[in-house]
Amino acid sequence: MSPTAASSSAARARPARRKPPARWAITLKDAPPEELAAAVRAPAAGRSALAPAVARRLMGRLRAPGTALSRRETEVLQLVADGLSNQQISRRLHPSPATVKTHLVHVHGKLGVDSRTAVAAARARGLIRL
Repeated sequence: MSPTAASSSAARARPARRKPPARWAITLKDAPPEELAAAVRAPAAGRSALAPAVARRLMGRLRAPGTALSRRETEVLQLVADGLSNQQISRRLHPSPATVKTHLVHVHGKLGVDSRTAVAAARARGLIRL
């Protein structure tokens, strides 16, 4: 028997090792120091952790799937309502113009509109003020 064959048959004879379950922690970057420390310790201790602020956001999205605008989407939509172009919004908020457009595509989908009429739809729903 060749060495390769011997090591292959030895590998087959060993019992399969079970992978431990994945451990993770999710928190916001502006979380208080004690929350960040807990987020680091949880996976090290074999637990998973979800920051309270993240849990609230997730629950909000579960209650109203697809309709809750993110903070950034609301900011972009408010600036559209104020009359700014995508380029002006990009300069004000500092994402690329393509990112501004992506935010607007998400807003349009969530509000069920296909253009900047999203402003009127958002105002009617009380999401922004003019």
